[in-house]
Amino acid sequence: MTKLKTTLTISAIASILIIGGFVTATPNAFSTYGGNYDDDDCDHGYYGYNYDDDDCGEDVPKDPCDCEKPDTLKFKFSTPSSEIDSEFRIEIYKKINYIGNEDKKLTSIADVTNMGDYQIESSSFGKEKLNSNTVFAIYKIVENDDDDLVSSIEIHTSCSQDLFIGQTESDNGYSLEITDGLKDGKTSISASNPLTCGDEPEPEKTGMIVIRNALTKDNGGEAMLEDFSYKVTDELGTTFDLVQDSLDSSIHVAEVPKGSYKLNQKIASTVTESYSEVLITGDKKCPATTNESFMIKKDKTVSCTIYNDDNGEGSGGPGGIVFQNNSMEIRLGNTNTLDSCDVFIDGVQKHPCVEILSDNGNIGIVDDELTSTTTIVLFSVVQKDVNPMEGAKDARCELERIIAHNNVQFLMDNFGEAPANPTDNLMVMLECSEMDDDKDHKVNYIMIDPTFGS
Repeated sequence: MTKLKTTLTISAIASILIIGGFVTATPNAFSTYGGNYDDDDCDHGYYGYNYDDDDCGEDVPKDPCDCEKPDTLKFKFSTPSSEIDSEFRIEIYKKINYIGNEDKKLTSIADVTNMGDYQIESSSFGKEKLNSNTVFAIYKIVENDDDDLVSSIEIHTSCSQDLFIGQTESDNGYSLEITDGLKDGKTSISASNPLTCGDEPEPEKTGMIVIRNALTKDNGGEAMLEDFSYKVTDELGTTFDLVQDSLDSSIHVAEVPKGSYKLNQKIASTVTESYSEVLITGDKKCPATTNESFMIKKDKTVSCTIYNDDNGEGSGGPGGIVFQNNSMEIRLGNTNTLDSCDVFIDGVQKHPCVEILSDNGNIGIVDDELTSTTTIVLFSVVQKDVNPMEGAKDARCELERIIAHNNVQFLMDNFGEAPANPTDNLMVMLECSEMDDDKDHKVNYIMIDPTFGS
């Protein structure tokens, strides 16, 4: 074990701290030209009024240009090749989190089939124009059973973005191709005839990224917090530097346009070789590593903490409390891939490894460096193939306990399955809800000696 003088405070790690095998908490579109109202723009003022939505408490001033949202939207529906003979129905909502709420359903379309032409009209749910956002919930008809929700597609139907014939939006293999975007039921919106509304550009939609650096220097490292700097890079390669807080040098902040970004940490050349990134934790939208994409949304703040250790490998050293860290990958639905404990290389079991205890999100971190049930474990489990519009999906893991990997009787009683290849090591047992069994996940963790080596 190693002893570590750290800048980590109790408040900095309280949200993800696991002590003695018990956990306090886990870390872990389209649009038409038209009246200027958008769900995101309720507070922007113009001349006149054109309010026809229900998200704002007052009328929304109208854009000076003469354009309006559509009252009708026509589209062609298509399915994955394996579902071309299936039958579907489509329910229409205003927001994606309204799906399944009958009180929020605007209208529905029955008898939907592959390559069929369909349309929605605002009059069918008592409005003159479509909402600024339209959600299509696609259900597969299942005989003698509940219909299966197979896809949800959002189409932005206000005037802040283009909507044109031939534009296609897809999800999970299902697609909607716009065949007409009508305003007043007469005029098609065309991509080749853009309409510029207003004399002033639309205010830039921005969010904020906050990075806190948790620095340890118990193994001879001489770095200061000022030796670490950060920037984020968007999908077009534009970079934004994070500014170090004048009162707290561990904090770096930047306000950036909403969008998808990658985080970069730069360490001063005098200390680069002796320091390494151990783990990133914080908000659910935080990336698992500096190489993964994450999303910054309008008026939202993403706050993350980067742990750096001065051992050159991130695995601690003499005198430190961080004694192990690792990052592994698993797929819940396949126990013999990636870093599963069922993987053997040249007859030798993969180690450290992740034990897949069931297909319901029950997993365990098996590491021979873990020798005590009083160990502090900081961890995150995030989906690897990140949707840049959603960010990494948090698996919402909670720690059950630290237990022997070969405790077959207990594991059978609690999860219904025993490890196929148990070892004599201890295991950090996690229960991860909403973990997709067909997606690759990254399991990141660091292990800390709570006695601080005393």
